[in-house]
Amino acid sequence: MTSKVGYAQSLPASLKAERAAWPNRRQQPKQKQETNRRREEKHSMKTNRKQKQKILKPSGAFTLIEMIGVLAVIAILAALLIPKVYEAINNARVNNAAVSCETVKTALADHYAKFNALNVDGSQTPPVVIPNANMPALIDPILLKEQFLDKLFQVKIGDGTFGSNTTAHVEVNVCPLAVAVDGTGNTGYNLSGTGATNELVGSYMVQAVIPNVVEADAQALSARMDGVGLSVTTAGTADFKGRVKYAATTNGVATVYVYLTHR
Repeated sequence: MTSKVGYAQSLPASLKAERAAWPNRRQQPKQKQETNRRREEKHSMKTNRKQKQKILKPSGAFTLIEMIGVLAVIAILAALLIPKVYEAINNARVNNAAVSCETVKTALADHYAKFNALNVDGSQTPPVVIPNANMPALIDPILLKEQFLDKLFQVKIGDGTFGSNTTAHVEVNVCPLAVAVDGTGNTGYNLSGTGATNELVGSYMVQAVIPNVVEADAQALSARMDGVGLSVTTAGTADFKGRVKYAATTNGVATVYVYLTHR
């Protein structure tokens, strides 16, 4: 009987080589399984990494915390800016009134240079003297007709009305005597702020009249035209010094008189 060794040696060379490869064939399924396992692990790692990146990646929408933060910043900015906006608007209104008064003052200088008098209506031919009996008399319509003004006197403080004796206007009046200055239109002005007596010396004076001005605007206009030294800041107090004067407010408003010129 032939032994296994002898049998193996008696095989042809081709069969010997095939038989020698059998152990490798038996090992191939294990290697394939190992390769597949590694491939699956690698794929699983990639998948997990992508999922983590997707979770960590910020979305395009705001979160609730971010929205609250933005609203808080907007609220803080609004609280800081809104008072400044109102203050700027009030300053613009007061500055408008001061500039309007200065514009009329320049027109009066041109009027006086041409007609050598304040109480003259130069819009008529020949010029007509305004009698004292008709005073106080509106003069801004006359300046408009004489083309020294582009429009009637109007300001953005007060009630916004103009053009008549009971609304914002410019009037010429007889200069009063040395009387105590008060918040009316017939007692003149204490321009220097010294004492309390009228200091206008002449025949006629011209003043702007602005009714229904709130106290804060009256105080601001006085500070703008006279300076802080001739203005009052206490609520409910009359101001009789300088070019701007007014009585204590009634129902929160007062009629403001602004000195323009006198001759």
